[in-house]
Amino acid sequence: MPEVTVIAVPAFADNYIWLISTGGTECAVVDPGDAQAVLEALDQHGLQLHSILITHHHPDHIGGVPRLAEASGAEILGPHDPRIPGQSRSFSDGERLSLPALELEFQVIEVPGHTSSHIAFYGHGCLFCGDTLFSVGCGRLFEGTPEQMQSSLDKLAKLPPETQVFCAHEY
Repeated sequence: MPEVTVIAVPAFADNYIWLISTGGTECAVVDPGDAQAVLEALDQHGLQLHSILITHHHPDHIGGVPRLAEASGAEILGPHDPRIPGQSRSFSDGERLSLPALELEFQVIEVPGHTSSHIAFYGHGCLFCGDTLFSVGCGRLFEGTPEQMQSSLDKLAKLPPETQVFCAHEY
């Protein structure tokens, strides 16, 4: 199993964008709402963008996608949701997202509550959960119900206790 490196890219007032690499020059990015911040981080760390992973459709998570896809040719991977433009592939609960060039594989977990089509990516001891789970709470309910959010949080609570959580905000 490759050693996974996760780099935080701060954006806007309170967003986190995550770069994921495994020692080579290629990487994936999670929820790139701000293309410029990602491009600067790629340059700073000598990385090339291979894949764009999306947890949900909100602009602060997808706003940078068109520019990044155009600049890099990266594939766009996310939930089944027509509000996410340009997706290469869409994923549902329980499916595996494989990135062979990076030697990465993630389990897709549907976690509705914040939005109706929200997903999370779990693999290599890491959880990229978008706006579902934060270190001191959870995301606001925009499209989902409290019951859906509770069910989603219960799913995440079943992950191993050593799981590293990479949330998209701390608000």
